[in-house]
Amino acid sequence: MLYRFSALSLVAILMVSVLAACSSTIDPASPQVTDNSRAANLTSHINWGTWDVTIDPETGQVETVPLRTAEFNANVVRFLQPPIAPIQLLAMQIDPLETDLMNGVVSMDVTVRHPFPGATKFRGFDVRGIIHLSGAATGEYDPGVSIPSFETTRVVNPDGYTRWWNQVEFTSYGFIFGYTEGNYAHPGFTSTATVNPYKIFTPSLEPTQPFYQMDLSQRATFPAIDGYATRRYVIEFDMTQTPPFGFKYSIDASWSLPDDAYKPDFPVEAFDERANCQEPYMIKVEEYEEIPYYVDEYVSGGDLQFLITIGDWQATGGNVLDEISHVWIESPTMMEAPVDVIGQLEFVESTHDTQATYRIYLEDMAPSGLDNQQLLITVESADPDSFAPQIPGDVSGWDFPDAPLAAYYVADVPITNLAPQGDYAYCYFLPDWCATMRYQCANDADNQTLLANIMSQNMDGYYNDYTNVQSWEGKTTSYVWGQNSDALHDTCTNLGYTFERTHNPYFDAGESRVVIAVVWSNINTPLNPPFTEEEAGDMQEFIDNGGILMFMCEATHNMHIQSLENIFGWLGMLMEYGGGATPELSDGYTSNITWHWLTEDVETYHYFTCGEWITQDPYVLTLVATEYDEKAVLMYPLPLE
Repeated sequence: MLYRFSALSLVAILMVSVLAACSSTIDPASPQVTDNSRAANLTSHINWGTWDVTIDPETGQVETVPLRTAEFNANVVRFLQPPIAPIQLLAMQIDPLETDLMNGVVSMDVTVRHPFPGATKFRGFDVRGIIHLSGAATGEYDPGVSIPSFETTRVVNPDGYTRWWNQVEFTSYGFIFGYTEGNYAHPGFTSTATVNPYKIFTPSLEPTQPFYQMDLSQRATFPAIDGYATRRYVIEFDMTQTPPFGFKYSIDASWSLPDDAYKPDFPVEAFDERANCQEPYMIKVEEYEEIPYYVDEYVSGGDLQFLITIGDWQATGGNVLDEISHVWIESPTMMEAPVDVIGQLEFVESTHDTQATYRIYLEDMAPSGLDNQQLLITVESADPDSFAPQIPGDVSGWDFPDAPLAAYYVADVPITNLAPQGDYAYCYFLPDWCATMRYQCANDADNQTLLANIMSQNMDGYYNDYTNVQSWEGKTTSYVWGQNSDALHDTCTNLGYTFERTHNPYFDAGESRVVIAVVWSNINTPLNPPFTEEEAGDMQEFIDNGGILMFMCEATHNMHIQSLENIFGWLGMLMEYGGGATPELSDGYTSNITWHWLTEDVETYHYFTCGEWITQDPYVLTLVATEYDEKAVLMYPLPLE
């Protein structure tokens, strides 16, 4: 049951146009298609029906209205329109716990059922639910490409992007290869994007499961028996749009005639590779190995290196390059001009016959900020090479994009604020012993992941050969001596390190690879004895030669500013402690985490408020900040001597 919403979300209209599949060979037991469909020996993309969906914000009731009229000359319509339809073919369910209509966020499960249950010959392939939106960003390589942007309504978790069935270019009205609005469509919203996000529907995928985990042996099939699948969409709506919750929705399916030798069941193997989509079925950025930097509008740059996996059903033995003709990369905020990287793809591996992973290296990026930096990736099919319907005869009467057949992907690129100037080692500032080291505080698994990532670095220098982690507590009072460090101990053991706690009065790395300096817990009194310049020199020597140094800061009421000034100055840090935290003396969780390979798999960080660190060095990277934008975990560069 949905909650009532305020006047800010009066209209929650989800305009859905679901376009759909008709077939060719007449089977007495199967739905028939008239000559209008021209579907004999049809291969590749076809459509599956049309609906308009409205959600009543007062009652939470969802109403579906079929939009196809009698002009759509295929008997498929009688199966799609209630009350003739034996089952609900399209269902949408909003999750009220994950939805925030006040801020335009909708989490919605969409369930699609096969329109011809039991008609095994009409098994679908690569069934995709496409959300058609407003286009704000225009392609540079192909000006006909218009995609949603951060400023417009967008899908946060797409499986990919496609050009099929957009309202602008597929305008053969009344035909299965065209967009049809329908007499009962809600007025007020027109989709202007030509490339739109989609989710893949196949029974091998759970609603929230990543698309790349589907059972590849099933070729993204959508069977006619027990043929249904549910996928979760997360949509951020542009609340200035009228109506704010409007969009078009279509179902794309691929199909070809099966081998009659397999009747009546027609399993997956009855359909050859023409039954699947002819363009790549998957584009996935696997990993960013090098990312650009942005300090301010005057200082930005760097190179971008990443791994990308491309999947094409027609490829064999991982020879994906045989099936594609171009791979265009472009970004209006990071690159001067589009680049075709087809000749620069460095093969990395192939984990499936239809897939291959490549390394792409792009030089001289120029990001315009730390956020909202994207790549548009266009992978063009070699054969077929157009969006023209793959049917026999003259197709000049159909309207389709005047562009190469392609698959698209929009990749969010992480940007660092650490400029790579000179050779640096790093020291790390982390909050509170309690939240990071002990099991008693809370579930701090992500904290341990971050510590493990930091300690797993392969550094240059002889300290890198040691296998001991030292928790040095010599600059503390007995206040922290009695605390346990079970979680940190287990993290070190799992990494193959030994772990010890020491209370030497002065810094001594000994034969430790990692030193965690637990300091500044002195109940508002200066350190006694204070840090010395010699200690700062030993710390510098430690990190110069492959040691990893972390400062574990204690809670706000245990810090003394005078204790910090000298050590910062001696180490060459342009940093100071800025005072109390918000809220004072409280622990909390934050997801305000900067992407970096050190924060890989860190989604939530448990911290104890430690106040604000103020840095004047533009090359300091804030790995973790609190929900109040106070710096919690810092990665500070120190020049190697």
